[in-house]
Amino acid sequence: MNIKSFLLTAFAASMTLVACDKSENLDNPNSDKMPKSVTIKLPNIQKTPSVRSTGDAMANNSQVELKNFKVFFVDANGNVQTVPKYEGSEQQTYFSSDATDGSWSAIGEQGKDITYHFLPAATSKVVVVGNIGNVEYSTLAAKTEAVPNDTEAGHPTYSLYGDSELTEKTTEPKQDVANHENVYTATVTLEPRVSRFEIYGFEYQQATAPATNKYTSVALEKIALNHYYTQYDFVTKTPEEDGKVWDNPTKETAWTWIENRTDWCDALNLSLEPGDKKFVDGTTITDPNEDGEEATGIITYGLAHVESSTNNPELLLALRGNTADNASTPLYLHGKFTSKDPFVSGKIYRVFFTFDDENLSQPERCVELNVKVANWTVVPVTPEF
Repeated sequence: MNIKSFLLTAFAASMTLVACDKSENLDNPNSDKMPKSVTIKLPNIQKTPSVRSTGDAMANNSQVELKNFKVFFVDANGNVQTVPKYEGSEQQTYFSSDATDGSWSAIGEQGKDITYHFLPAATSKVVVVGNIGNVEYSTLAAKTEAVPNDTEAGHPTYSLYGDSELTEKTTEPKQDVANHENVYTATVTLEPRVSRFEIYGFEYQQATAPATNKYTSVALEKIALNHYYTQYDFVTKTPEEDGKVWDNPTKETAWTWIENRTDWCDALNLSLEPGDKKFVDGTTITDPNEDGEEATGIITYGLAHVESSTNNPELLLALRGNTADNASTPLYLHGKFTSKDPFVSGKIYRVFFTFDDENLSQPERCVELNVKVANWTVVPVTPEF
């Protein structure tokens, strides 16, 4: 009997200790050891973007089409964390417009929050990748991608990336939608890993009277990009040295160099008389405030992210100067983008290419660009020789 009483007393004491322990954790939870509940905000998701053809400019504040995305959670050392089941079901980390289970529509409208429960306590960061399919996190570190040349039908489906450190929720209510403690939030903005370069028009400036232009017209034949990279590291955005085009054509070789280009170049069939301002498709530009936002038939190239303006691209333009006596002179312009700001990913750089007789007589003079930086917003770029 004494033994039985002792065991009952010991059992009751142990229950009291457990109860105190549980109460203590609720009142003073140890966030370093407790599972985390994380709500992710994706503020710039656009599931049904406006459709434009390859040759159309992207509007200001354009968001890139999102066909699929995947969510990863990592610790402070970059190790991926396993997302556990919740209430017996897998917590979805991959979303695709090709899904047939309704999961894509379940994301809801732009900015819909996605909540995950009982993530490992070590979780400190969320990584979201878009438009690269249902990849594994282990493949991202070694993933390289080709810079899009914007030659496919419609604008390319740009690869996207975003990450964010977790922030502990301190405002009331501190619980998540399921009344769980230890709640964190993260806001992830998906951005393209490349920048976009748009050339939408040309101008042959009228000489100031009493001077007259040297040529009765100029025929633009071809434009080519130089100083660009064809590959980059997906996570770091670092351009790959292999395959870069970094030539240095001279006055003697420039025309041949442009003529022999087969990629990141475009043939032109554009004739400009003095004073003419035209879109790439030959349509006359009449609006003095034209910024190319709604231009059609543009020339566009994808560009790898660069850290220094010395690695900005160059444009080489081959053209012929025609005179009244039917003489035709091969000419070229060598535009060096010497802006102090580098061409970085997630931006659009738009160019209206204007030149005069002096520029044609000094083709290697650098082009100055005034660049206004914004996230995936058209950046007005004006060459000045």
